[in-house]
Amino acid sequence: MRILHVAPFYEPAWAYGGMARSSAALCRALARRGHEVTVVTARLDPASAREEKRDEVRVLRFAGPDFLKARLVPWASGLRAFLGREIGSFDLAHLHGHRNGLAITAARAFRASRRPYVLMPHGTYPAHGQYPRTKAVFDRLFGHAIVQGAAAVLAVSDREAGDLPRPARVIPNGVEPCGTAPPASPGPRPRLLFVGTDRPQKRGNLLREVMAALPAVDLHLAGPFGPGFLQAFGAAAGRVTACGVLAGDALAAQYASADVVVHPAVGEAFGLVPFEAALVGTAAVVAGGHGCGEWFARAGGCVVRPDDPGALIAAVRLRLEDPERARAEARAVADFARRHLTWDAAAAAVERVYAEILGARA
Repeated sequence: MRILHVAPFYEPAWAYGGMARSSAALCRALARRGHEVTVVTARLDPASAREEKRDEVRVLRFAGPDFLKARLVPWASGLRAFLGREIGSFDLAHLHGHRNGLAITAARAFRASRRPYVLMPHGTYPAHGQYPRTKAVFDRLFGHAIVQGAAAVLAVSDREAGDLPRPARVIPNGVEPCGTAPPASPGPRPRLLFVGTDRPQKRGNLLREVMAALPAVDLHLAGPFGPGFLQAFGAAAGRVTACGVLAGDALAAQYASADVVVHPAVGEAFGLVPFEAALVGTAAVVAGGHGCGEWFARAGGCVVRPDDPGALIAAVRLRLEDPERARAEARAVADFARRHLTWDAAAAAVERVYAEILGARA
């Protein structure tokens, strides 16, 4: 099949979250299965190549207005012309997320050409308390038409499927090592790791209570964090290290050197972080009530009540005091991921959806 993937964020745009990583991993897996995969995405970094081949995937990056990129609503000013020339060479499109200019342009073009597209929201359909009015206006103008016009909607967890306005097929993400970690050497103090951002749904504010309750531990933060987030730790700020946005071997090294990964986020449709940690042998404590907790609990990992700092602190403390228990949990999660959460399995399931859509149309 000849498939066009439309992703506002694509590797190596690591700072923009899991969509960049999961869309790239899925495209690589589809290419390995013999499909002709093209990706159109936003050119967020002027230094990035406008067109390149990455792991047998053709990637084209389109620039857009800077003020829209700053608001995480990438728009591709050259995408309409590209589709006008090449849309006939694609069997169908796969949209990653719907609240962006690339999705608007692609959905309109595919509807006009009577070609199908599928939509994978990646957990972005709910507002998550961020700009709810703006998102509601966007949906009235564009988003509802994109969602309803899709030939199929794909969710990565049962929890995400329940958040969507129409039935969805559940196909979990794959999990793979983010890089190669050097052998970890014990540090002078126990170390916690938080991988995320300072956005409200990540619940980074709960880390302040964790650090206050555990005065003998250090905390490393991997991701984009503003200075106000760090200052809010108060007296514990001296035990907090901001590592910036990490990927590849650097992120794998952080996972391996941590004693416990703390993942209190809510509203995550899947959540790659705790699984990646398990693949290098590090246990995680995950908040439940959403897709990440759903899959992590199935895998045998530690899941606590969401927005419950007491439960979070108790679970972290238990795994610091009983490292063998932590290692056993990490092994169980890693084994589950290797058996049930592979990108080849995800690509095969997505491939079946594509074939059903094209077969029905034929």
